[in-house]
Amino acid sequence: MNDKDQGKLLRRIRKLMALGSRNNNGHEAARALRLAQVLMQRHNLSEEDITLSAIRETECRQVYTDAVSIPGWLNALATVVCMATGCRCWFGWYCTVTAEGRQRERHSVHFYGLNERPDVALYAFTVLARQLKDATKQHMYCAYRLKRLKLQTKRNRADQFREGWVVGVWIVLEAFAPSDKEAGVLRHWLARRCGKNELAEISVREAGPCRGDVTARLSGWLAGRRAELSQGLYGKPSGITALSAGGNDE
Repeated sequence: MNDKDQGKLLRRIRKLMALGSRNNNGHEAARALRLAQVLMQRHNLSEEDITLSAIRETECRQVYTDAVSIPGWLNALATVVCMATGCRCWFGWYCTVTAEGRQRERHSVHFYGLNERPDVALYAFTVLARQLKDATKQHMYCAYRLKRLKLQTKRNRADQFREGWVVGVWIVLEAFAPSDKEAGVLRHWLARRCGKNELAEISVREAGPCRGDVTARLSGWLAGRRAELSQGLYGKPSGITALSAGGNDE
């Protein structure tokens, strides 16, 4: 059985088990559970296999930084997306080849969760990361283009703005935490996914203090807080809605 057929089989068993546990008709519920058990025995599948098969993973390569230490705003953005979608995530690396033919390592973020949640998380993170990039560019141009500042000061103010923006965005989103049972399933899936290659703790670099950092962070907070909510993934309501406006900063 190939992976495609295996996936179809697992989805069918999950649907039968859901029908058996939620159907008010006792006869139909019992029939669905018996059929699920027959399929599991026939293909040597355990209940754990069925449960873990509902976990999916997506990868986002639109991260906008390749720093070894994860910027605080990036870590916060991934955390906000996870909190809003009921997912978990980790940061990884992937290799690309430059126009000159040299290999270059770049950051990626992996979301994992039940059913369609990782797709929603991937969509939300991609949209938010793009809007944050645009909002930061607009803010830095409008606020500082006529001022003479040290390069490090500009970088610190940009990071302060980004961190404030993420906090502002979180205000317009709703938290969605998985149940204790689901959280246990996610931990089990990750342990199986990684095997002996356990994930290492990431190094997070918070925005550095600088002159004007409070103003920059407040501007970011206001910009993120004024973001407008639109329809969710694929135009349908979902656990999280996509932000349609990255916000103005003045």
